[in-house]
Amino acid sequence: MKTLFCSFMLFLILPVGSVKASSVDIAVVKQADQQWILSYQASEPVTKLAFVRNPDKTRTERWEPVSDGFHLIYKEGQEYLLRKDGAVFSEVSVRLTPTYTHLAKDYAPFSPFSDGGTLIYTGRLFACANTCDDNNNQWQFSLQVPDNEHILIDGQIAGEQASWTDSDNGMNVYVGSQTPLETQNVVAMVDPGLPENMKHALDTDIPELMLYFEPQLGKINGKKPVLFASYANVNGHSSQGGTLPNQIFMHWNVNNLHRKTKDSQFLNDTLWFFAHEVAHLYQFSGDVELVGNDNEAWLHEGHADWLAAKALLALYPDTDLYVKSKIERAKVKCIEGLDKMTLSQASTQGRFDLYYTCGLVIHHAVDKALQKHDSGDSASVWRAFSQQAEQLGTGGIDVFLAVVQGNTSESFAKQIRLFVEKQQGNPEQAIEALMRVALQQ
Repeated sequence: MKTLFCSFMLFLILPVGSVKASSVDIAVVKQADQQWILSYQASEPVTKLAFVRNPDKTRTERWEPVSDGFHLIYKEGQEYLLRKDGAVFSEVSVRLTPTYTHLAKDYAPFSPFSDGGTLIYTGRLFACANTCDDNNNQWQFSLQVPDNEHILIDGQIAGEQASWTDSDNGMNVYVGSQTPLETQNVVAMVDPGLPENMKHALDTDIPELMLYFEPQLGKINGKKPVLFASYANVNGHSSQGGTLPNQIFMHWNVNNLHRKTKDSQFLNDTLWFFAHEVAHLYQFSGDVELVGNDNEAWLHEGHADWLAAKALLALYPDTDLYVKSKIERAKVKCIEGLDKMTLSQASTQGRFDLYYTCGLVIHHAVDKALQKHDSGDSASVWRAFSQQAEQLGTGGIDVFLAVVQGNTSESFAKQIRLFVEKQQGNPEQAIEALMRVALQQ
């Protein structure tokens, strides 16, 4: 590894498709007393600020307006920041709580490092004048930190302040005193407090997984990806992983991580976790949004889990029993969930986990069907799906199933759609039918 360090004021313009610049600018300041202040500046007076991402009402519990004249409210699934007297305003500031919090189907705003550093997810801070719509996807963003810390953004150190144009789902930005390390595959910011065997795994397994996925799914476009791995040794039992364009990030929010690493089940779960997230990095290396709606999340989450299974079997043969058990447990969880709802309804019923378990079942069947028809494997069909989506300018289930049909059969593509959209009277039989049709010529 080599140390990566360069200091400058960063002005970053991110590529976007259909762009409408927001009329609300965002500024974040980490003060010397460790307080985090978030400020919004609207180009014209507004009655309220609406937030782009609203998985719950956590902002009303964790954000504190600097002025007593403002408050945060939660109404009909949407959080708003507004004046208590209902008057218009053009600027407002709040104090943030820089600790990790679990958000269903979303990324935490802060992922603390054990040495005092912090990863900030900018998408959590995006706001719009009065209301948000799909066209609000670009914000002017600035960040300022104390003079003994620096900012890591887009894989480069930007000194004590940075300004950029942020967009779409946002990005992760590091604030702290740690210097990133650059490997052949990634720019890495790995928490120094992580157990040694986990740091070793991050140093070795992530690059090995990247080398495994690259020839199957294609090279990652653009700059070298950035890896963030953070650890908060606090009372908790949560972990989070995810990917954003050119970024992969992981966080452990637990107080017994060193003890956990002595357990083989935990180590295998962590390896699966790594493989799943690296797979995501390669799934979404293009510019088109392959999966738009939450109810289609089985496409990418299930595929990433199936790719993780295949990667572990190929690279770590001693995980064979673990992988087989993981697949069987996924089937059981899928059967239990589909007994109560359709897979397409899972996101609205609080069962996002079914997109992993049932999605794995579907992509396992897809792989079997492709082998039966001598038409490649799950990685090659995903690559074809990505290419087709690039040509059409959109992805989703219809495009994916058209690609599957073209490489297997019409009856198998229809069986997948029935499995996703139809209420299953007997989910176990539905899985058996899916696999049976997959294996028909």
